[in-house]
Amino acid sequence: MMRIILLALAVFCTVHFVRMDLTEGTIPLAAFFEDESSCIEETPNHSIVIRVVEGDTIESLFALYPDPSQNFLERLEQFYSMNPHLERQQFLAGEQIKLPIREQVDSVCEEGEKR
Repeated sequence: MMRIILLALAVFCTVHFVRMDLTEGTIPLAAFFEDESSCIEETPNHSIVIRVVEGDTIESLFALYPDPSQNFLERLEQFYSMNPHLERQQFLAGEQIKLPIREQVDSVCEEGEKR
């Protein structure tokens, strides 16, 4: 009789502690559930290096190398982050600079493994 009571008490304590861990977060619930799919969208900043000729401006370079996915201000901000030395000076003929061009990016979706 005493064995049954001790065994029931041990089972009760184990179940109680596991339930408390699950509800209070000691054992993460996310470990028991699996995502059906995970989508990752990568947006790398692509750029091209060009050599400036006499009379080039930012507007003329953006017109020669268009990027329909960005507006002018976004592209200008990326341009100055890639070329911080040009922020307060004009282009010099023969200088190499980077122009931001964003390529079309598809989102990569993978289905989760089923067990």
